[in-house]
Amino acid sequence: MPVISIIIPTLNEEAHLHRLLGEVAQACAGVSYELVVVDAASQDRTVAIAREHGARVVETVAGNRGHQLRLGAQHSQGQYLWFVHADVQLAAQPDLGQRLIDALETGAVAACLRLAYAAPGFFYRFLATSSNWRARHLGLIFGDQSLFVRRTVYQQVGGFPDVPLMEDWILSRKLARRGLLKQLPDRIIASSRKYDRHPWRVHFKLMWIKVLFICGVSPQKLAQIYYRKDR
Repeated sequence: MPVISIIIPTLNEEAHLHRLLGEVAQACAGVSYELVVVDAASQDRTVAIAREHGARVVETVAGNRGHQLRLGAQHSQGQYLWFVHADVQLAAQPDLGQRLIDALETGAVAACLRLAYAAPGFFYRFLATSSNWRARHLGLIFGDQSLFVRRTVYQQVGGFPDVPLMEDWILSRKLARRGLLKQLPDRIIASSRKYDRHPWRVHFKLMWIKVLFICGVSPQKLAQIYYRKDR
């Protein structure tokens, strides 16, 4: 039985997946692990690359990430679950997997990594700093920070909800009610692709979506707002 199940949702990620799976293997050196790639009908070589790396591939027609993450956990076997986005980069030491385990074994309910962006400039430094502050002080771990959690705890709180948006917020709030969410100092470098064209516009749109969520708007309605193209 693997100790860690690394669950990666994908949709047309051939440009990133090969590199990421190599970085994951390095990070988990010395710890038994499995790769579970949940693919939402990619039209490129994503599935082939995943299989070349020995991953268990779970295919689904549903494109929302909450569904993919939940499905990946259901098809995994590890004692610990590590949810990693396909377009991130791990600036990790070979003992990262063990140190994530140690964080949970010494009292943390869940763990994540310190977010950074490869793109330069004030905007991305601000985004990373605010995201890291939010994780440390508000107990909100979003997807790019790669949630790490014990399977039993994940199951006790109901896991990722099958919703089209805000799945990471919902789960991390449930986990935070149970205790400490620890952020390791290791960097995880997120892709800037969703911000590249209109960074501040996208950022304020996301902030507005969070406000609406706090006010009780459903994830389904929020997804319509998020994916609606700006005129």
